[in-house]
Amino acid sequence: MADTRRHHRTDKGAGSAHVTNVAENLQLLADLGYADVAVAVVTDEGSLEVVADARPMTAATTAAATRTGDVLAEEGEPEAFEALASGRVVKGIRRRITRGISYVTHAYPIGTGDDGPYAVLVRDIALQVLEAPGTMETQFMQAAEDLLGVLARTPLQTTGDEPFATTRRAGDGVLRLDDEGRVAYASPNVVNIMRLAGVDGRVTGMVATRLPGGSGVLGPVLQERAGRAIARELETGGRFLNYRAVRLERGALVMVEDRTDARRKEQELKVKEATIREVHHRVKNNLQTIASLLRIQARRTSSDEAKSALAEAVERVSSMAVVHDMLASSADEKVDFTAAARTVVDLVSRGLLDKDQDISVSVEGSAGEVSDQVATSLALVIAELVHNAIEHGLAGAEHGEVVVTMRRFPGEFMLTVRDDGHGLPADFDPGAAGNLGLAIVRTIVADDLKGALSFGSMRGTTVTVRIPMADARDDAREE
Repeated sequence: MADTRRHHRTDKGAGSAHVTNVAENLQLLADLGYADVAVAVVTDEGSLEVVADARPMTAATTAAATRTGDVLAEEGEPEAFEALASGRVVKGIRRRITRGISYVTHAYPIGTGDDGPYAVLVRDIALQVLEAPGTMETQFMQAAEDLLGVLARTPLQTTGDEPFATTRRAGDGVLRLDDEGRVAYASPNVVNIMRLAGVDGRVTGMVATRLPGGSGVLGPVLQERAGRAIARELETGGRFLNYRAVRLERGALVMVEDRTDARRKEQELKVKEATIREVHHRVKNNLQTIASLLRIQARRTSSDEAKSALAEAVERVSSMAVVHDMLASSADEKVDFTAAARTVVDLVSRGLLDKDQDISVSVEGSAGEVSDQVATSLALVIAELVHNAIEHGLAGAEHGEVVVTMRRFPGEFMLTVRDDGHGLPADFDPGAAGNLGLAIVRTIVADDLKGALSFGSMRGTTVTVRIPMADARDDAREE
């Protein structure tokens, strides 16, 4: 069978890194230039295959879907093939119409050397933008052209020789610096940003190094060769400014983002998270104090029934303390409930089993992360069910086994607690059972967790709890 895979001239070496860098900066070129852009590499067969594309968020798009993977035909994209053959920029004049949008195509050869270009960048520019641009549109499109002039020859790199890529972000201001280090153009957004940072007077015409933070970012980039870039966030005048500057053949292109509000929100979130963790820590300490007081009371009482009731209360309080202890060290309001369940089960079994009893208590399966409210309720449920399995299901037994199993399904969590003891009495009625622990479990499962509780009695007792729970992947998507 013949190998029909296409091979690209740029599969290895510097050419591949160059094309990758162009592709990573496509969105910036699309937004600055108000145009659909695509980069196509030359295959060994001499055809052009699109490996990346971007559609502008600043203008109407001529492409209904991605073009990645398309093979360009010479009759449909003559500009691209002419740019490839000649090694020069080709600005087409032939009008085309797609999705009701009239546009022309410009093509830019990517890469130089003895073998000629190894890729072509294609720009489809709507005539509506070309024929009646405003000042800002003209400046931005010229910036895109100048940036392309650099990218066509060399990838963008930081001053540390690392690949550099960026995009325009919401609220970005755009500056154009000339070779003398003065601001040749300042977009309305950047003027507002500079005003908030304390700049008085006209921004256009200012020496770039006199702008807030300019001496640390704009001055150094102007001393570099074309294609070098600097990205830096700094605090100045009470504002947090994020600069991304690229040295062009003449001057530099700079994008400025005011990150002050974002930084303040991040700080507020950190304070809030720290406060919540401290609250959980204090709740845990208070619960442990209550448990200690209950133990003291149990030791002082002479009633076996009272001692048993107080011991069960200690288990319930301690189970809640386990969850709050984990929340105190968590970055969010979620708990790895598998670990919490093991701790609760160990706590209950150590409190009930004597050293001479050969009864094993184990936890199987995984619960993943659950919210704090669900974790607290589930911890109480597990504590009560394991307690009942040991105290009633295996009452008087020298040997036995209790197995807690957890399973996470799409949209549902299932918990089973099984023992190989005596089984349920023939007249057992879960709805009428007077055991306080079971009454607590019924209330929590039905009211708090909106789930269902069922009992089985074959080779012991099995209690199953099913509750609705979003799949872990759904939780990640919501975040």
